[in-house]
Amino acid sequence: MIIVVGDTRIYRFPNSTIAVEIYNDRAEILVLPDKRKFILWGKRVKLAHLQEGYPGRTPQNILTTIVANALRNGFLQVDEEI
Repeated sequence: MIIVVGDTRIYRFPNSTIAVEIYNDRAEILVLPDKRKFILWGKRVKLAHLQEGYPGRTPQNILTTIVANALRNGFLQVDEEI
């Protein structure tokens, strides 16, 4: 299940919940119940390059899609744990 509130996405899985805050250049990812927090930087995925192919989409839209697809596929590569 996905819950969308503003720039926040909540992904519910059988054993965990993942909350994602989307900003212009990064996504902050909180994994519950572990309470681990990670950052995915948009610079790494080259948002400007991706926007060229989708001129109507914002960096937030692109990051949201990247995170959602990665979670659906079972693999999300993050940049750092905070």
